[in-house]
Amino acid sequence: MNALFQVLTVLLPPAYLLATFLHGMAFARPEARTTELLRKAVTATTIVLHLAWFVVHGERIQCFPIADTASSASAVVLATLCLQTVLARWMKNPGSGGIVLALLFLGQLFASAITDLRALPRTSPIDTFGIVHVTTSVVALAALVLSGVHGLLYLTLLRQMRLRHFGALFAGLPDLAVLARLTRGAALAGFLCLMIGMNVGIALAHRDHETGFAYRDAEVALTILLWLHFGAIAFSRWIRGFNARRASIAATVGLVVVLLSLVLLLVPGTTFHHTL
Repeated sequence: MNALFQVLTVLLPPAYLLATFLHGMAFARPEARTTELLRKAVTATTIVLHLAWFVVHGERIQCFPIADTASSASAVVLATLCLQTVLARWMKNPGSGGIVLALLFLGQLFASAITDLRALPRTSPIDTFGIVHVTTSVVALAALVLSGVHGLLYLTLLRQMRLRHFGALFAGLPDLAVLARLTRGAALAGFLCLMIGMNVGIALAHRDHETGFAYRDAEVALTILLWLHFGAIAFSRWIRGFNARRASIAATVGLVVVLLSLVLLLVPGTTFHHTL
């Protein structure tokens, strides 16, 4: 079991790198049918390998597999890939796959690098509410990342149009209206999942009398602010003066904050979570 876990840990970054390369090829040559079929096959294989990694990891530690910093980061990577795959089917390949996959490759490379290959079984298994809290929080982070990435692409495409630079990026990306829908739609998914995960987590902290938990805690306050921030982006269509450009700027800023906030998981003493 441990040998299989080690093999999967080593294989995942190259799998994401290959998927990134094939998405880049499909972006540069959208007419290449063979590349498209191979890209889909590699993406599906990467998802299967990543799911297998979590199954094996759960068997190794005899607990829910999202149990530490490495597995949490890896879970966000997998959730983002799955959401991006759904978006690609929904929008008939929005053209952002290669950019998202490049970011996910770096994330999985980091997660594999810090994975403890000699981890011992956990002594305090997580209950059902804990699983809901962790899972919805992971999906929320993945959705917020996608919202920020597509917001950034919206701004990039808008700038190219204003400068009249009609290169490969302009040709490969969808129009501004589609990118705006992706930005708002992903923000809505993140807003809803974060609302569930955050409230379940707060309820668990009160129930278990979690040491160090407080609403003024940086982690809790930042989560609430991100929830409000992306909620405004999700419903920006109905907020006067909050047009697609401003929503995209807000999503890009939110992406930076989300990525920086993950540093909290790496600095000892900055989070009240015992599992991270």
